[in-house]
Amino acid sequence: MAAVAGEDSSAKTIFKTVDDFVRAETRHLPGKVIIRINQLDSRQAMRPCSQLQPFLPPGGRLWGKFSVGVRCQDETSWTLYVPVEIEVIASVVHAAQPINRGEVITAQDIVSKEANLVRIPNQAITDPAQVIGQVATTFLASGQPIRAHQLRAPHVISRGQKVQLTASGAGFSVSTEGEALAAAAEGEVVQVRNPAGRIISGIARQGGIVEIRQ
Repeated sequence: MAAVAGEDSSAKTIFKTVDDFVRAETRHLPGKVIIRINQLDSRQAMRPCSQLQPFLPPGGRLWGKFSVGVRCQDETSWTLYVPVEIEVIASVVHAAQPINRGEVITAQDIVSKEANLVRIPNQAITDPAQVIGQVATTFLASGQPIRAHQLRAPHVISRGQKVQLTASGAGFSVSTEGEALAAAAEGEVVQVRNPAGRIISGIARQGGIVEIRQ
């Protein structure tokens, strides 16, 4: 993204260049994005530039506190770095009451509260639909933001359960019983021992069914 600076490269022009760049690059973030750009030091006055190019320095991340580079692309050729800070205010799912490990989470177990995503742990969930019906993999204290790695899908097959092994293809379909060697959620790969003692991998489905991969 380039910004024409006209006949000068005033602090106001640089500020707008950085602001436009950060807003464009953070438009995909959830919630409300608040951008704070530090005032430029008057001693950083640059020679006039006809075109300014904002960029993110290598290893930079548009999150929390960071710097945006501004490069003059004409013959004057200079570069400066502008300190920026952003906040991302979004509705985050929290535990409304203590939730024990292994419990299936219901709508009554959660509450949505506004929070700054920059200041809370990574992978905080903003959509309640991604939490309801999931199983807690750890104890969740009341008021704690819920993160993706603290949840798993409910198991549709239990370890040691008798399951129906099925396989199908062009013009054929076969089925036999087996014993699940591990628990698995819908769509997960699970190993099953068939009556002959052979270990077979398949896809866990509702109703105690395991689809054999061809």
